[in-house]
Amino acid sequence: MKLSLIGVAGVIALRLGLFYAGRPPVGTDFMLVHFLAIVTIVFFVGHGMLSKDARTSFPHLMREGFKSAAVYALIYGIFILIYYRVVEPMHFAERVNEMVQRGVDQGQPEDVIRPRMEQFFTPFNYASMTFFALLAVGGFNALVVGLLHHKVLRRFRR
Repeated sequence: MKLSLIGVAGVIALRLGLFYAGRPPVGTDFMLVHFLAIVTIVFFVGHGMLSKDARTSFPHLMREGFKSAAVYALIYGIFILIYYRVVEPMHFAERVNEMVQRGVDQGQPEDVIRPRMEQFFTPFNYASMTFFALLAVGGFNALVVGLLHHKVLRRFRR
């Protein structure tokens, strides 16, 4: 849990730093940072567990890794919701206008496009998608890193 809090605090600081530097990440540009943070958190949670007890079972390694990744995903999901409501509230309005203009340029009527875009591109939807994507990545990493610890790295602990 402690590693999750440290990791998510670092990622949040990086995101805010990029925003205030005038280079906020757009779309999936930031997913590599999340992937690396989650892999690191899950790896060191398993490492710590094996340091305490080299006989820790695979389900326990995986469960603790997933719990840490889930805490990371939940905190970051809440942050991203607050971020787009407080720090960068005009982001989605600008994005919707951009996409509506592209649709109008392609010959689609604005009165059909705009309501769909405004309904889909909201801070809550983006935060939800981010949360579930991070949760899925965390589950996958917990499985892979748990297997790595269980089958390979455990041998170096004896």
